[in-house]
Amino acid sequence: MYRLLKRCDEQHLDWRTGKSSKSAFDSFGFYSLPDLTDEERTPPEFIVENMIPTGMTFLSGAPKLRKSFLALQMAAAVATGSVFLGHKTMQCSVAYLDLEGSKSRISTRADRMRLTVPRNVYITNDSGTKISDGLTERIRELHHQKPDIRLVIIDTFSRARGTVKSTGANAYDADVQLLEPVQRMAMDEKIAVVFVHHDKKGAGFSSDVFERLSGTMGISGSADSVLNLISDGKRFDGKATLEFTPRDAKGGEMKLAFNENFCEWELEITNPDALLNDSVIRWILEHTPSKNTGGDFYDYDTVFRGAYNRPTEKAGDAVRAAVIKHRSELFSQYGVAVQTGVKSNSARGIRIVKVF
Repeated sequence: MYRLLKRCDEQHLDWRTGKSSKSAFDSFGFYSLPDLTDEERTPPEFIVENMIPTGMTFLSGAPKLRKSFLALQMAAAVATGSVFLGHKTMQCSVAYLDLEGSKSRISTRADRMRLTVPRNVYITNDSGTKISDGLTERIRELHHQKPDIRLVIIDTFSRARGTVKSTGANAYDADVQLLEPVQRMAMDEKIAVVFVHHDKKGAGFSSDVFERLSGTMGISGSADSVLNLISDGKRFDGKATLEFTPRDAKGGEMKLAFNENFCEWELEITNPDALLNDSVIRWILEHTPSKNTGGDFYDYDTVFRGAYNRPTEKAGDAVRAAVIKHRSELFSQYGVAVQTGVKSNSARGIRIVKVF
C-alpha cells in the first residue's frame, strides 16, 4: 500500500481511480511573465549575428550553387571568432557532418581558403546514424561531452533525414514530427544546428524564401532561421543573393560573389564607397604616405594582422587578392598605387605610393 501511495504521489495520480490528481489549470503548466527568472528572460543567443541563432537553421539553395563552400566558410569563421560576411560571430568549436563529401574534397577546399580551418572544426563523413533513428540524441550527448561545441552543421539534410514513419500523418505533419525534437534539443542545449538543404524544382519562380525549400512548409515552419542562397544569373557566374530570415531578429539580404581563387563567398562591391568594406583596402588607405615620396613598404603579415586583428599562414595570398581586385579603383578614386611582391629585409610585402 505504501508503495502504491508513493508511486501515485510521484505521478500525481489519485490512488483510488488511477487518474491524474492535478487540476486542469495545473496540468497546463501555466506561468506568469513577472515570475520568470533572469536566466529565463535571456533572449536567444546568436552564433552568427542576426543570422544563425541557437536552435535550428536551414541553409538552402539550388544544387551545385556552392552551399557547402559557404557552410565550411561559416564553420571556419565561428571556430576562429572571425567576421562572417560582415556579421560578428560567437567563437566556439564546430562539429561539421560532411555527409556528401570526403577527406580529400574538404581538405582541398580548405587549403585554398584565406581563413584557416582550425583544429576545433571537427569533421566527419560518417552518415550511419539518421535523424529518424537517433542522430538527435547523439548530438545532445556530443554537446554534453564537449560543451565547447555550440555549432553543428549537417551537410546535407536529405542525407541525414532517414526513413520517416509517418503513422498516417500527411507530409507536412511528418516533417514537423521529425524536426520538432531536433529544434527542441538545440534550444534546450543552447546550440545551433544548421542543415544544408536543397531548393525544390522551380524554386526560381517563387519570391517567398520559405516556399523555395524542398519538402513541405513544415520544414521552414519548424526552423528558427532560414538562409536561402539565390543565384543571380547562371550558376557558374558566381553571383548570388543570400536572404536570411531569423525568428527573433530582423532579416535581410546581401549580394555575394564567389572567389574562385580562394573558394570563398565575398560581399559584392556595388559602389565606390563599398571599397572601404574590404578590411585590407581600408588598412592600406589608412597607411598611405604623403604625395611625392618614395612610398612605404609593409610586409604581408603586418598588413593582414592590421586589417583583421589576427595572424594567418596565408597573409600574402589574402593581401595580394584584395590589392589585385581593387587596384584600378584605388588608383582612379584615391590616387594610390600599390605594388605587390616587394622584398625588403628578406620579407615579402607591398609598397604603397600616393601618386596624386
